[in-house]
Amino acid sequence: MLASHGHTVLSEEEANDATVWVLDAPGTPALDAVASQRYSDSPRAAVVLTDEPGMPNLLARAGLRGWACLARDVDAEQLDLAVRSAESGLVLLDLPLAATSLSMPATLAGATQTMEPLTARELQVLQLVAQGLPNKGIARRLGISENTAKFHVASLSGKLGASSRTEAVTLAARRGLILL
Repeated sequence: MLASHGHTVLSEEEANDATVWVLDAPGTPALDAVASQRYSDSPRAAVVLTDEPGMPNLLARAGLRGWACLARDVDAEQLDLAVRSAESGLVLLDLPLAATSLSMPATLAGATQTMEPLTARELQVLQLVAQGLPNKGIARRLGISENTAKFHVASLSGKLGASSRTEAVTLAARRGLILL
């Protein structure tokens, strides 16, 4: 299928840094081999054909320069697009895998839809919490009292449905409220 779209197919021994690895239902050793250059100047790109819903999450943490994850029953055009996307440093997921692997738990999705919005000050406080500042440091940075900082932390935690500062930061990052 790849050769029919102008791609050169190489064996593992012939592969170089520019090679896009295409793996069909890979096991742990194959995934380890692909991710082995994650901290180098030339991380690998990969296309993985799988029916495992957790595979996109593994690939997202593998440190690849680009990757695609598709169901194993792809056609030649889809495989060609996946290789070209990964080669360009993009991420590509087919819709069924994206829907199952990236979906949020029902309780979290419900909380997101009904969550009271954070105020501008709560967003400032949240960003400082994410930086690891205690209430005293937040108060100093914002020119407010320590009690007011504590109140803002409690308020934003309540709105996010978090029981700790760490959980508040995690939930906020997942919802796109802060960047880490």
